[in-house]
Amino acid sequence: MFRPKKMKKARMLVLRTIVEKLITELHEAGFVEIKKTKYDGMEEGRVLPSFDNISAKLLRLRGLLSIIESNIPASLKPDTKVLSLDDAGKEMSKLDIDEKLKSLVSENSSILDNIKELDGKMQRVKRALHFGDVDFSKLTTKKLRYRLGEVQKITAINKLATVISKPGKSSNVILVLYDNKDEIEVDNSLNEAGFSAIELPQGTSTPNDTLKNLEAEINNNRSRMVQIKAGIETISKANFGEIKNLIASFEIASERSAIATKFASSKYLYVIECWLTEQEMPKLQDIVGKYGSEIMLEDVHFGHDEAPPIVLENPEIVSPFEFITKSYSAPGYFEFDPTIGYFIGLPIIYGMIVGDVIYGILSIFIALFFLKTFKNSYILRNVSKIWLYSAIPTIIFGVIFDEWGGMNHLHLLEFLGSWIGFAAPHLPLYEGFHRMENVMGLLGITALLGAVHLGAGFAIGAINEWNHNKKHSIAKIAWIGIELGGLFALGSLMGILGSAFMPAGLVLLVLSVIILAVTEGIFGVFEIPGLVGNILSYTRIASIGIVGVVLAEVINEFLRPVPAQGILALIIAPIFLLLHMANCFIAMFEAMIQGGRLNIIEFKSKFLHGGGKVFAPFGLKKAS
Repeated sequence: MFRPKKMKKARMLVLRTIVEKLITELHEAGFVEIKKTKYDGMEEGRVLPSFDNISAKLLRLRGLLSIIESNIPASLKPDTKVLSLDDAGKEMSKLDIDEKLKSLVSENSSILDNIKELDGKMQRVKRALHFGDVDFSKLTTKKLRYRLGEVQKITAINKLATVISKPGKSSNVILVLYDNKDEIEVDNSLNEAGFSAIELPQGTSTPNDTLKNLEAEINNNRSRMVQIKAGIETISKANFGEIKNLIASFEIASERSAIATKFASSKYLYVIECWLTEQEMPKLQDIVGKYGSEIMLEDVHFGHDEAPPIVLENPEIVSPFEFITKSYSAPGYFEFDPTIGYFIGLPIIYGMIVGDVIYGILSIFIALFFLKTFKNSYILRNVSKIWLYSAIPTIIFGVIFDEWGGMNHLHLLEFLGSWIGFAAPHLPLYEGFHRMENVMGLLGITALLGAVHLGAGFAIGAINEWNHNKKHSIAKIAWIGIELGGLFALGSLMGILGSAFMPAGLVLLVLSVIILAVTEGIFGVFEIPGLVGNILSYTRIASIGIVGVVLAEVINEFLRPVPAQGILALIIAPIFLLLHMANCFIAMFEAMIQGGRLNIIEFKSKFLHGGGKVFAPFGLKKAS
């Protein structure tokens, strides 16, 4: 719970003849992380010989899947069944839909291109529709030529040509008839008039008949497309499940083949190194034991110079805080897991910032709402759980601070009594620590909390370093001495502690500074002002909390509904509740941000180097 799970490093010498069987067993068991292995005199591992064949099959299957997935209902999601490599190969050999599918897809593509071309022809013919009964196929003879086009303004083009237009039509499309021998002169005249030619499709007769023929041809093409789509859908539905199974099976086989690149190899054997948790070691011994002398297993000692992957081991209730640990630099294998520290520290800081009984209760409902709404979001689900847990210390601190929706308990009882009709007590039931009336005291308490929190971080850091670097461990203890010496001296100076604490504090402070200078050098001494800044940063707990109190009191001052307001109270009441909910949410958000910052940056930095790599076992992926 306080450290990652104990890990083992195993080394296996495996004959080439059985390595595929071993890889399959390890992959199905899924409890070892394969480590990249290098040895002098041995080659780096390569993919297994089956890899190229598997890759070719996957390429073919993925090509088919890309066609199939776009032609089946989105609701069709068959269960995936993983086959052995031999069975998958047999099923693959029976799959003969490639040519049929590709032929249908190719034909569909050709038809789409044809429809596009026909549509272009229709657009050109439509521009000549006001010559609907003119048979253009008869306008080109040995002597006669024509031009169809558009001019900006219909004018006399040339005395050598006959211009036909349709008066009253909005279009400026004209038909020009001329003798073949006058073609050059007519063309020049047309260009001078700004003539824009319209090329009718080859074989155009009358525009009306041609348009009907083109429409009929497009309809025939679309009918064929419907048939093609139905054919593709039939094939897709019949083979979708099988192709998904084959892809899943060959992807697993590909992963198994590619893992061999992490082995060291020679002509006859592989050397495989892996990480696994201590309790899984007997399982590995059982697997290896089945192969007798074909595999030799060794439990390899490792030290601080290696970085085993980590497996965090925390109770279920702490799991939401593991999200913070994994997101902001996981601990190294030889370090303490900060998750428990977050589990304790973050809710306390959160509770001190929000510090209101009513807001604590609102926090529970808001957190439950977010938890239900974002149950599939890894981040928001865990944040909502942290909010939910933090609501408990919020209620406790709300009682201590005597804050109930921005009112003390006596004012709250008076407010409720005015509506319900009971007499509120004249004297308070208890005296709370009112933040607005004890600002300096609150600042001192939060600074002291910071000193304790950071001191705990230094203590954990000293334990972390003791077996690795005693010099650094002693330096961490010196930092605790500097904190205590400074607190004793300051407490005595302010009259909080007795006068005897002054010399004791100064001696401890000076001695600790000397030890720090010896262990960490002069730069360590230069960091002492930074420690003071770290402690003072905890006073933000007080300042942000007081801002929330002020906002709550302003809402109560101006918008608290009372019976004397009559119907106005009914109008004000929803606004009053919404503003308190908004203030509560802002306080929750700020408390999460600031609590997270003080834990992740200030506290964690005192003992955690981080950089740990989360254990990633070689195993079958869980279906999402």
